[in-house]
Amino acid sequence: MKKILLASLIIVGILTGCSEFLDENPKSGMPQEEAYKSSTLVYLNTVASIYNSFSNYLYGNTDNIHYMQEFSSDAWVLPGRGADWVDGGKHQSMFLHNYDVGHATVEDTWNQMYEIIGNCNTALDKLKEIYDERGEDFLLEYQYEVRTIRAIFYYFLVDLYARIPVVTSTQMTTAEVKQSERSEVYEFILEELIDCLPHLASAKCQNSGSYYGRMTKAIGYMAIAKMALNSPIFTKDNWADGTLVGGIDAVANIVTEAGKNIQITLDGVTRNAWETVIYCQEQIANEGYSLESNFANNFSKNNESSVENIWIQPSDGTTYLVYNANQARTLHPQHSGAYGLEGWNGACATLEQLAVFKYGEPDQDPRMDLTFFYGEISVNGEVLSSGLNDGNNLVYNPLTVQVDFDATTVDDYVLKMAGARLAKYEIDNTTGSSWYQNNDKVYWRYADALLMAAEAKIRLGQSGDTEVNMVRDRVGATQKSNVTLKDILDERLLELSYEGMRRQDQVRFGTYTEPTLDRYEGVRHNVVTGDYPVDRTGYTTVFPIPQSVRELNPNLTQNTGY
Repeated sequence: MKKILLASLIIVGILTGCSEFLDENPKSGMPQEEAYKSSTLVYLNTVASIYNSFSNYLYGNTDNIHYMQEFSSDAWVLPGRGADWVDGGKHQSMFLHNYDVGHATVEDTWNQMYEIIGNCNTALDKLKEIYDERGEDFLLEYQYEVRTIRAIFYYFLVDLYARIPVVTSTQMTTAEVKQSERSEVYEFILEELIDCLPHLASAKCQNSGSYYGRMTKAIGYMAIAKMALNSPIFTKDNWADGTLVGGIDAVANIVTEAGKNIQITLDGVTRNAWETVIYCQEQIANEGYSLESNFANNFSKNNESSVENIWIQPSDGTTYLVYNANQARTLHPQHSGAYGLEGWNGACATLEQLAVFKYGEPDQDPRMDLTFFYGEISVNGEVLSSGLNDGNNLVYNPLTVQVDFDATTVDDYVLKMAGARLAKYEIDNTTGSSWYQNNDKVYWRYADALLMAAEAKIRLGQSGDTEVNMVRDRVGATQKSNVTLKDILDERLLELSYEGMRRQDQVRFGTYTEPTLDRYEGVRHNVVTGDYPVDRTGYTTVFPIPQSVRELNPNLTQNTGY
């Protein structure tokens, strides 16, 4: 059991059962003047409520940022397994890039992000009100923390939807809420992060201290690094002009030169975008982060001790109730049932991803065994049964996965067992719940920072070998020399698979709209979804503004192509 040391969230759990915090918060049972009497109560009734509100919206639910990044990419798919996982076509539509203005996940994720931003604005308005009355310095520090959270969620929004409204106060009316160009949103986010950075604590988000799960200086540097890394995309207001498609060779020079010309002033020095990425990685290292000696420790049941995880969300299955459907979504019921948990038998790795991992080849990457369940499955030394009438053992076959299976031509065993399954997070049955596990959710870690720095160095004409080989050495992979941008894109998949990075990486490298081994013109799909569109402009690199949102706010116009 984890040590529970984040006092404000402990109080939340005691008073409200944690999961109902948004419905019944601590101040509801006390007079207004008492709710904000001390610094702890102010924090509890403003900042802490925000952290709790995004527990399911980043990673772990079926409609969120992580889902959009992974299941629209070339790496993961939720195939239709006969009658299972068709769900009106939304999963196949996401994978085949025929999401439209009414797509449920596109709509839900937009609403979730703005709910969190609304919570941030409510907290900021209250903190400013109290500061104007009392003038206490800690109130300013709380504001910087909330502004950092808000900026990071705007980073997610500008990545996914590009032209979005920037709302900074609860006092703004609908008539005042208008879209900003993508480059304007980029500037706003970057200015916010740079302004807040000096006021963030040099503390560890991932260990069990008073900043456990909170914004820290290392998270601030990581957010700025990600903004700089993707600045050639985020500053481009016409992303559908055909320059972001066609593969790495077609796009690399455009992105590289753009990054060289983008200037960012951070810590008193102006650098270009790639130099900024490298500088941020160095500062994160100075904050005490390094590679964990064992890759698996980052995702273990006790991963709060990791020296690598930069931004996490506390989860212990009891006090920190953080919903996570990922293990249930991927594992066959017979597999998860061996742990006393529930399994839905859905998500699996694509053929494209397996090719990058060199599955079945003599030089298969060591992270294949650290990332996937595949082949014959046993638990506690006992080989599992498939539970099917044929009496076969449970054997995940990575090479039989399809976007959609025709149950009239494919037998039930093939349909149910197709695809390598997610194994990254250690399965924990001590909580007795498939949804609330003891692993802290990992959002950003130091291996990502190293690979971002390697990419930046290559784009500057330097060598990225050192950083890439640090990551590879940790898992016993062979060293590489003269690392290329293609090597970086592959290495990021090998190291960061299912960590919510893949779509963004593909957009930056120009591969997002390209056909793959799994997604191509004429690929079989369920009748409730549409064909894979041949996108030669890049419009699908940005999701549509949900139609329901535009109906509520006529100021908003649709993104190109939808």
